[in-house]
Amino acid sequence: MSPRVSFVIASYNYGRYLGQAVDSILAQTYGDLEVIVIDDCSTDDSRAVLAAYAKEPRVRVVQHERNLGHLRTYNEGIGLARGEFVGLFDADDLCFRRDAVQRQVAVFDADPGVGLVYSAQAYVDEEGAQFREFKPWAVDYVRDGFVEFADLAFRNYIAHTGTLIRRQAHERLGVYDLELPHSGDWELWLRVATAYRIGYIADALFAYRIHGRNMSVARHSARWANQQIALAVNKGFDALRQDAPPSLRGLRRSAIRHSLLATHWGDRGLGRVRRSWVGLLDAPLRAPSLLATKMFYAALARTLVLTMVGFPRYQKLSRWRGARPMGGVAAASLPARQG
Repeated sequence: MSPRVSFVIASYNYGRYLGQAVDSILAQTYGDLEVIVIDDCSTDDSRAVLAAYAKEPRVRVVQHERNLGHLRTYNEGIGLARGEFVGLFDADDLCFRRDAVQRQVAVFDADPGVGLVYSAQAYVDEEGAQFREFKPWAVDYVRDGFVEFADLAFRNYIAHTGTLIRRQAHERLGVYDLELPHSGDWELWLRVATAYRIGYIADALFAYRIHGRNMSVARHSARWANQQIALAVNKGFDALRQDAPPSLRGLRRSAIRHSLLATHWGDRGLGRVRRSWVGLLDAPLRAPSLLATKMFYAALARTLVLTMVGFPRYQKLSRWRGARPMGGVAAASLPARQG
């Protein structure tokens, strides 16, 4: 019989972390699942790591003979998945709670109209020790997709790892857009929100590992990331159904302005000073109207402080002010919408 949940792990030279990612899924209290690991022609010890799972019936391994890139690999894995619910899982991340999948499936089972279930997220270091939590909302919810879209268009607070999508939604709406190698997840979440209700669990069920080779930083410049993010948000608005409220369509211009600061907020919140400057200064070149907003100058002021005092003292100052650093790190740090 087919498992109810499928996780797809696309891995390229992440042998150091891969075993921990797979083991954390297999250790879930919800056992009706499969793990599809696609090794995208790694040159490290990934093959040896995966050989240890040869007799594990819940693990399927696919080896690429040439590197196809993460989006094609994601889409291949979604096509191979047999589960009713499908999730992507980055090879350097891990399940943070053993009941994570069980709790997500319960949300789906309680409401057949839910198309996506995500959660709060832990940030862990290279050794897997938590140093921060990202909780975008204080309490659990299931809400209308258009309501979700109105928030999500302004900032991507849905984690890539662990978020589950109803397979039916993929069949109806498609998979990852190959034009968006940096921000394809954001655009996909927006697309699902145009057609389904969205569920959220306020506990950190999965962990995002911060290290020097994170793909979003190692492979993508801040300027290119800005371009990708603005394109993703535009595509999200293009996907709105005809019955979408006119007020929602009217948010496009403001949402694009906010989205162009997303790279900067994320980098500043993790202490990437130079990269945060690049993202910040690039944003008004793409949307000059940002120069007329308070949020741009607030971001500029905070980045100046970060540059002058350094990240450790900047964190202390942020806590002293009652708001932790920005960039998808704390809900309180996310900027309010501005027109």
